[in-house]
Amino acid sequence: MVKKLLFLLFCISISHFVMSQIETWRVEIALNDRLILPFFIEEENIKNEVLRYSVKNGDEKIPLNFQALKNDTIQLSFKEMSSHLKIIYTDSNHFLGFWIDERKASKYSISGVRGAFKRFESTAATSSKKIHPSYEIVFGRDKGRWPAIGLFKQRGDELTGTFLTETGDYRYLEGNVFGDQLYLSCFDGAHAFVFTAKIFGDSLAGKFYSGSNYKTDWSGIKNDAAEIGDPNKLTYLADTTYDLTEIKFKSRIVGNQKIKFQNHALTILQIMGSWCPNCLDETNYFKALHQKYEDKGLQIIALGFESQKTRRKRKKHLTRFKERANIPYPVYLAGNASKKEASKVFPMLNGISSFPTTLFVNKKGDIIHIHTGFYGPGTGIYYDRYKKETETIIEQTLKE
Repeated sequence: MVKKLLFLLFCISISHFVMSQIETWRVEIALNDRLILPFFIEEENIKNEVLRYSVKNGDEKIPLNFQALKNDTIQLSFKEMSSHLKIIYTDSNHFLGFWIDERKASKYSISGVRGAFKRFESTAATSSKKIHPSYEIVFGRDKGRWPAIGLFKQRGDELTGTFLTETGDYRYLEGNVFGDQLYLSCFDGAHAFVFTAKIFGDSLAGKFYSGSNYKTDWSGIKNDAAEIGDPNKLTYLADTTYDLTEIKFKSRIVGNQKIKFQNHALTILQIMGSWCPNCLDETNYFKALHQKYEDKGLQIIALGFESQKTRRKRKKHLTRFKERANIPYPVYLAGNASKKEASKVFPMLNGISSFPTTLFVNKKGDIIHIHTGFYGPGTGIYYDRYKKETETIIEQTLKE
């Protein structure tokens, strides 16, 4: 009986291997003449017939829509972001192509090679220095400086982690440590981040690159108790005489109408944009909240601030985002992707400093809680803490 069971398990494992085989591609984006962003694409071959692709950043896998074009060309599109990769195979192990950011009408050259490669490459012969799990971080220069917390996990020369700022996080980062040099990157269809740093004992000092043009300094010192501003206090009521029920938003769903609060014990107003990956992370969490609490009196409404030049194009992008992300709650077109414009829409606040920002409103139309930014699943315990705080507020309000 034992022999038969072992044989059956062996057959199942062999069958699974035949049915699904995963290959890894190391891809480079040429952000400019000097800056290269490396990332991984995983290609899953199912029954030698169906190909599935995903972008990999650390523990994150972002599924891509596959479309075969003519000759040896394919297109891999991000499901929620307005962005895609056009890939032209030069042989079975190499490709060239482009990353096309549709929102910005930008095109970047890419190249890929199949195989088990490191994310970053180095000829350093010395052993990798150790990175501490937590650092107190400062980004920027002079008056433009902003604080953050660096969270890292190291295994040999492989490094993963993220940065928490007062307005959100830099999502999943992955890279390497070679000698006293640190390298991290993230690519999710919208963000194109590269971080480099030199390790000086307990300190880090380096550069942060975003896209093809932005560059600034960053530094850090190890600190297990590092803190930044409380996201529950950064945005607050500056005018308590406001009447939130008088604000109107245009939407393909409800038209030019006022939001109604009185029929719901609690309304969450999600100030967001389809161009914002942190907003997508928040949306995925809010979808779970909607399913859990809708029947108990929770209403969620997304207020989209979009970056396109015309209202028609903004509406088109927001509508496509709602459909691609399978958002089950109403999505309003609220304005242009500008913190200044969003602040004008909510004059009762001290200002909108981040997308996303979330308002919790009771049935009287009173704002009872405000949360700035979003700590996504890449932040670990910070994400878990945020979810616990949020659901405590929801459950307490629904009982009132």
